[in-house]
Amino acid sequence: MPQAAVPRFITARARWLAWLCALGALAAPVARFLPADKVQSLQWLVELPAHWQWLYLVVGATSLVLLMLSGRSGMGKGWLALPALAALVLGGVFLWQPATLPRGAEPADPGAVLTVGTANLNAATTDFGPLTDWLALADAPDVVFLQEFTELAQQALIRNPAVAARYPHRLAVPQPDPFGLAILSRHPLSGLQTLQPQDLRDTLRLRATLAWNGRAVHLSALHPMPPLDQGFAQARDRALVQEAQHLTAQPGGLALMSGDLNITPWARGLFAVDGSMRRANGMAPSWPNAFGWLSVLPLDHVLASSGWQVVGGGIGPDLGSDHRPVVVRLTAAP
Repeated sequence: MPQAAVPRFITARARWLAWLCALGALAAPVARFLPADKVQSLQWLVELPAHWQWLYLVVGATSLVLLMLSGRSGMGKGWLALPALAALVLGGVFLWQPATLPRGAEPADPGAVLTVGTANLNAATTDFGPLTDWLALADAPDVVFLQEFTELAQQALIRNPAVAARYPHRLAVPQPDPFGLAILSRHPLSGLQTLQPQDLRDTLRLRATLAWNGRAVHLSALHPMPPLDQGFAQARDRALVQEAQHLTAQPGGLALMSGDLNITPWARGLFAVDGSMRRANGMAPSWPNAFGWLSVLPLDHVLASSGWQVVGGGIGPDLGSDHRPVVVRLTAAP
C-alpha cells in the first residue's frame, strides 16, 4: 500500500468515528427532553446509548486528534469546522450533568468527616477476602452500602472479627438473587426499615437513621433493576424520586442515598432528583471492572442532601466483583 494512502485511510475513518461519537453523545439531552409520559418507548431507546459518554469522549477525542494531526489534506474547505463542532458536542454533553456537592476544606478534626462507601459485590462472588480486607483497614469507610448481598457475604462478615468489631451496627437483608442489600456502620443506627418490592419491577430498599456527631443522618439504600425495557427504566427513576422525597421530608437536613443505581449522570433519573439530592462522587466509571482498572459506566453513586460538602473521594479497591466500590469523604456544611 502506498504511504500516502495510510493517512487518507485513517482520516476517513476518524471523521466517521468523530461524527458517530458526537451523535451518540447527543442522545443524552435528546432523551431528557422527550416527554416521558407520551413517548415512553422512544425515550427509553434514545436513553440507552446516552449512558456511554465516557466511551464517546475517549474515542471521539482520539479521532479528532488524528484529524488534526492529518492536516488539511483531503478534507476540503472549512476543514476545522468538523473538529470544532464535534469537540463542542462531546465536551458540552459530557459536562452537562446534575449538580454535584460543593467542595469543602479538610476539617481540622478528623471526626468531622464521614467517609461513605458503596459496593456492588456481585451475587456470583464466593471469595470475600478482598471485601473483608478492605473493611478491616483503618481508613475503611464509616458507613458502607452493599448491593447483591448474599448469605455467603453475610457469613463472611460475621466470621471476620475485625470487620464485626469495626461495624457493630448493621441492617442486612441477604438474598439469593442480585438484590440483597446491607448497610454497615461504625455509628449507631435507628429507625431501621426494610421495604419489600411492591411489584415485579420493584426491588428491595433499606432505610435507617445514623447518629453522627450529635446529628441525625437519614439513609436510603437501593439497587434498582437495570433498564432492560421502558418499564424497568421508569421503575428505576420512580424509586429514585420516591427515596429522594422520603429523605427530604425527614428532619435534620442531612441525608444520603447510595447504591448501584443502574444509571449514569447523563440520564433523566438523576436530573429528576437534582433539586433535593446531589452527587457526592465524581465522574469516574465503576463498571465493568475489567482487568481491575478499566471501567466505562459510572453506575454506582452516593447522593447527598445539600447540607453536605465533599472533602475527597474516589474509586475503591478491586473486590473481585464486576463493579468497583465508590468512596466519598463528606463534612457537614457550615
